[in-house]
Amino acid sequence: MAKTINFYHHLPALESFAEATDGNLHTDVPNDWWIVIADVIGSTKAIEAGAYKSVNTVGVACIAAVMNVDRAISLPFVFGGDGATFAVPEAIRERVMKALRQAQWLSRESFGLGLRVGLVRVEGMVKAGYWVKLAKVRLSPHMTQPTFSGRGWEEAERLVKMPEAAQVLRVQEDDGEMEGSFEGFECRWQGVPSFHGHKLSLLVAAISRDAGENLASYQEVFDQIQTIYGDVASYHPLQAEKMQMAFDPRLLSHEWRVRTAGLAAVKRIAYFLKMLWMNVAGVYLFSRKLDTKSVQWSHYRQELVENSDFRKFDGMLRMVMDGSEQQFERLQSYLEKQYRKGALVYGMHKSREALVTCIVQSYNGNHLHFVDGSDGGYALAARELKQRLKQLKSGD
Repeated sequence: MAKTINFYHHLPALESFAEATDGNLHTDVPNDWWIVIADVIGSTKAIEAGAYKSVNTVGVACIAAVMNVDRAISLPFVFGGDGATFAVPEAIRERVMKALRQAQWLSRESFGLGLRVGLVRVEGMVKAGYWVKLAKVRLSPHMTQPTFSGRGWEEAERLVKMPEAAQVLRVQEDDGEMEGSFEGFECRWQGVPSFHGHKLSLLVAAISRDAGENLASYQEVFDQIQTIYGDVASYHPLQAEKMQMAFDPRLLSHEWRVRTAGLAAVKRIAYFLKMLWMNVAGVYLFSRKLDTKSVQWSHYRQELVENSDFRKFDGMLRMVMDGSEQQFERLQSYLEKQYRKGALVYGMHKSREALVTCIVQSYNGNHLHFVDGSDGGYALAARELKQRLKQLKSGD
């Protein structure tokens, strides 16, 4: 079934993010594709110990490794803060596994973190009664973003986290060849401070057994966010004029450790000096809005904002928003009422800044930017969501 290799590439893009949660607009993933789950083991403890940027970095490095397997093939993925979820065709499965072994090596060698990776065949999920569907949403004229629906994604993640699950094809660093590239991974921006009080990492999962009720719940959440926060520009966590290049070696070290892992000391030093030089040049060219042949510096930061994944849907709504304490209290009050009714579960975490980690294939439009709360916002919001779900199931 090699003809399905370009399945995702040929999907028409939805033009509105509000459509992302409507499963009726999604398409079944081909049976010969695989769901790939990659997540940092013990990420919450690592975040609590202050390693939130390392956890974040490993998650995005996984995406870079898989994207670089074959740039001619469009692959859907969602960044989750401490890992990522992908769908890949059978034709490149072996190469993806080699790339993810490389990511496991990088995670352990450069960051001291274990990386769990497992694959579950879509056909098995469908036979077990779980839907596996997706769509793509347009972010900007240059970039689209995948959106997932169906319980198959969630079930695949549950199985991967169960060591005894027979349906999972597991990836182990020392189990075979490793061959991967992290080309395009960049992390050269300062944290983006709050404009109104804090950056809010928000997770919302509608939990009705009826798909129509879940769609209505998500639409109502969108309506409430618009009522409380205003239009998207009012709560977007990034603003072009507030994006500043980083010069702190501690901030630049994450890209440096990813891109120079395994290289000789001389090449590692040379790469670090190159990063500093690029940032110096960037500050100069940004300030004068000058364009070069390879980079439209006058537009790049605005493209960065447009091409950011600050909101996404992978079976649950994930957002990073900028807002005030009053807005937070109003949103929390609404979500708590819906939670008490049994319509949804949610998790929230407030951070001082937003972190931005990038994959750049081209500086002229083809670049994607991953946003999270500065102290592990998504992972800590997920912990809160899981606690609420547990309480709901226990009847508390």
